[in-house]
Amino acid sequence: MYFPMLSLILLSLFVSPPKAKTHQFFVSVTGNDTNAGTKSAPFASVAAAQKAARAFKKLNPDVGIKVLITPGIYDLKHALVFNAEDGGTKDAPVTYTSTGNEAPVFTGGKAIVNWVQLRDSSVLNRLDNAVRHKIYAADISGTGITDLGDPTEPGRRPELFCNNILQTLARWPNAGFAVSGKVKGNTVLPPTYIKVNGTKEGVFEYTDATKNKWADEDDVRICGYFYWDWAEGFQQVKQIDTIAKVITLNEPYHHYGYKDGFRYFGLNILSELDSAGEWYLDRKQGMLYWYPPAGIEPGKADVVLSVFSEDFMVTLKDCAYLDMENLAFRETRGSGIHIQDGNNCRIKDCRLERIGRDGVRIDSGKAHTITGNYLAGMGFGGIKVYAGSRKNLIHSEHVIDNNIVEHFSLFKRTYEPAVHFTGCGITIRHNRFRYSSSSAMRLDGNDMLVEFNEVSFVVNESDDQGAVDMFFNPSYRGNIFRYNYWSDIAGGTRHGAAGIRLDDMISGTLIYGNVFERCGVLNFGAVQIHGGKENVVDNNVFYKCNAAVSFSPWSKERWLAELESERMKKMLYEDVDINAPVYTNRYPDIRNLKTGINENNIKNNLIIDCKTDYIRIDKAQQLSNNTTIASQGLTVTEYCETATLKKYGMQSIPLKEIGIKKNKWLSLSNS
Repeated sequence: MYFPMLSLILLSLFVSPPKAKTHQFFVSVTGNDTNAGTKSAPFASVAAAQKAARAFKKLNPDVGIKVLITPGIYDLKHALVFNAEDGGTKDAPVTYTSTGNEAPVFTGGKAIVNWVQLRDSSVLNRLDNAVRHKIYAADISGTGITDLGDPTEPGRRPELFCNNILQTLARWPNAGFAVSGKVKGNTVLPPTYIKVNGTKEGVFEYTDATKNKWADEDDVRICGYFYWDWAEGFQQVKQIDTIAKVITLNEPYHHYGYKDGFRYFGLNILSELDSAGEWYLDRKQGMLYWYPPAGIEPGKADVVLSVFSEDFMVTLKDCAYLDMENLAFRETRGSGIHIQDGNNCRIKDCRLERIGRDGVRIDSGKAHTITGNYLAGMGFGGIKVYAGSRKNLIHSEHVIDNNIVEHFSLFKRTYEPAVHFTGCGITIRHNRFRYSSSSAMRLDGNDMLVEFNEVSFVVNESDDQGAVDMFFNPSYRGNIFRYNYWSDIAGGTRHGAAGIRLDDMISGTLIYGNVFERCGVLNFGAVQIHGGKENVVDNNVFYKCNAAVSFSPWSKERWLAELESERMKKMLYEDVDINAPVYTNRYPDIRNLKTGINENNIKNNLIIDCKTDYIRIDKAQQLSNNTTIASQGLTVTEYCETATLKKYGMQSIPLKEIGIKKNKWLSLSNS
């Protein structure tokens, strides 16, 4: 007789049930680290979950781990540090993520709640009479904040936020820049092509007599573009001579020196606390002073001072297949997330906001991915990556995609882009980069693919820069910019601002299928090529730009002399070896580095309503099938229709594919 049920029962006794593919631990603000880390008895800290996950992983290496963190505010006292034993494998990854759609918040800030209206006459008498009744004070000496930092030292700067909005350290002028008088240093600088007087020492006249009151301040700082408008700096004031109206800065002086009429503003000045949203910290007395924005009641507002000062909030060292997903990190004096070495880690769908330095940094490693994140309010840059081998042309395989990086370089105003890559082999695609005083990308390396990104409203303050900046190394090769949309890049003060700027000998770059709208100003077109060769600008649309392409050709003598300089020999034959087969096989044209100077190929482009087609065009440039037309009231989108492009002998440009494709925080950027 056949008994099917009995057969199944007997079979179950000899066959072990399959192991779970993923084991879960839980963390909650209402948890306890003595709990078991289950959903009903969660841990209180990520550190406790990390410890439990390590122990579980040792016994169950083939099982993935998911640490689920309940949304809430988690005060970060110490950095979260992960190493090799915290990672997973391709089939059993480790993920730290939220229990739901909302991101748990890890903050390095301290709430300031004990605000009272300022009554101290010794302080009030230093302020403008019109605002004295609007200033509030908070005694922070008893709040547990012991490190008051420094007003302008990177990594030590506290910042104040009200309802998630950055407040302004008391400054003059309240926006923009003042212009200095003549410089008064003793050592005259050698002349430069801009033909202005300059000195090595930071001594200069001020022209507004109302600044005499600064002489009574404890620690005035100056931010200035002291000589070149692409190189700003912060310096401490040593002395103010109110009779001669001369400000003397402390050493070390700025490395470029100082010129007559440089742009600057003063900050960390109590007597300039005269505009809504400004604040000042008296470090001697432990008193915080604030002029709240209109409509804000200090006792009811969310006012936070950044206090966390470790280099990074999170570090992943030698980790593999470790993911940080749907988490928020904010209010730190330092940087957000650091990935060092390791492979296949992901930072996905995270928010990094109000960060004193950089958002994410990757050092070395292989195939890490930064995807779907929102980074805003960066004091320095967004994402920095140093990886891959330029010497051997080994790709890092890192990917930066579908990220929004905006309002960056807020403190360090130049050379702190949304993405800075140094190395070999990276893909940067489908990102949105916008709102910065300087560049969106700085790229130093080889075999970089930049595609389907939208970049706008950058280089808003600095000069002689581009939304993309590459400069001074003709061994940077194999780089491709294709199908990107560049718009509203029109800063600059003397030289200009470009969409893509290939500066000082950059060669062998392909710029294909891009759309440039309202790019270029002064002496720069949408694409600026300074002395490079073998660059190809092909099948692009230039719409209402200053010019399509601008050139700054080098003489043959200058090119050859630079190739023989010691600094260039080091770049070409020590840092890499351009004569090695790995270079000559990958980049055959590099064999001809001493010939074809200034020869670039500009072809198959559509130029619409630009002020001029080219700036400083010379006979070395190779031009073919470039069409210049008036817009006739049509938009750039209409001109990017495949049928229209075909009419002008061009290939299609997938305009609808450009930009963000998947980012859960897109509404934050669109608001």
